[in-house]
Amino acid sequence: MAQRSAPTSVVFATGFWQTQSGPATTAPGNGKYNADNWASPTLLAIAALDNNGYDRRAGLLSLRPGDQISELGTNDSQNYQVWSVTSVTDHTTWVQVGVGVIGAGSSFVTPGMNQTRILQAIQVVSQEIPPAGQTSGPLPSLASPDDIVARLGRNLNQTEMARIDALLRDGSAIIRRYCRQDFTWVEDDVIKVHADGGIIVLPWKPVDSITEVIAISGVPGIPDIPVTWYHFDDVDTITVMNPSQSGIINLPEFWYEETFWWGGSFRVKGAHGYRETPDDVTAVLCTAIISELSTPTMSATLASESIGAYSYSMRRTSGAGLSAALVDAGMKTSLSDYRKTQGTIKVRMLCRLPTARRSRSGDDPSPARTAMATTPTHLWRRISLPVRYSRAGAVRSYSLPTG
Repeated sequence: MAQRSAPTSVVFATGFWQTQSGPATTAPGNGKYNADNWASPTLLAIAALDNNGYDRRAGLLSLRPGDQISELGTNDSQNYQVWSVTSVTDHTTWVQVGVGVIGAGSSFVTPGMNQTRILQAIQVVSQEIPPAGQTSGPLPSLASPDDIVARLGRNLNQTEMARIDALLRDGSAIIRRYCRQDFTWVEDDVIKVHADGGIIVLPWKPVDSITEVIAISGVPGIPDIPVTWYHFDDVDTITVMNPSQSGIINLPEFWYEETFWWGGSFRVKGAHGYRETPDDVTAVLCTAIISELSTPTMSATLASESIGAYSYSMRRTSGAGLSAALVDAGMKTSLSDYRKTQGTIKVRMLCRLPTARRSRSGDDPSPARTAMATTPTHLWRRISLPVRYSRAGAVRSYSLPTG
């Protein structure tokens, strides 16, 4: 199956420039930029040095046709215009860029002369996404910088832009670790599982559909058998009924033995996961990251404020760093429904059964001659047990019911 492409973006340069009159075919002053038409420009002249004296030439020259430049006002997050790059020409101290308008904010106002604007040069590339059911490279973040901006109520500054991608990756990894799932969509996943009493409990969550169930033979000369008489409860459980109910008259003889279909191995194919990140997952991640960005220190541990001679500080109660911010944002409460906490296991019981010895005379055995012997029952006793999982998902302990 061929791979498909999806657009991603990389910020090449961000800075403050001031608008300047004059044609876009001549050099602007340092920290300035010109346009041939401020309402709908097709040609820009941008100084290599921005208004703060930072050299942005390398980033601007990295632009290619199809990439984008955003012009943002400093007083309204919706006062912006987005241009698609058509050409880039280097003039050493300034860069000439051909553009076309592709979008604008609801509050966009054509800038006048000597007005400060933020110009952001963004590379738009195609990222190869592997076919469904396959993974390659790191998992995508569970939120985007736009989600942060929408909740923050303003654009990110340069310091925040430099941190945001790493914070999104780290926070997404911590949430996935806690919930024990990826929050991605898999179209045709295949897994091998064991049945317990003819019942298969799938580890996928949520399950969208089951397209195939195959019984793995494990016996040389006997092929694997497609199971067409299974029942899926549309949640996470597949029931493989007794072969006598299959309607098939030529199944291999050993298929009718309980030890095979009752607890055998099966290969299951189906679709599962989330096409989009759940809203509550995005909300928890964004809340934690905004908390991290808003603290006066980068440790996300201490928040303090001073007013004259008066000062106060607040320390998190759940530890330090982004993990603590996620806990404070409600990860362990709001996202508890996504976390798998118990399962079932199959147990073979050993019973102590009384045995008796007859005397040489053939009399009934006396109580003194009755002994206790440990004997396997040769039967499987199927018990659903509460199981506590470690952070990695391994079983730590379980308890058998009494009686």
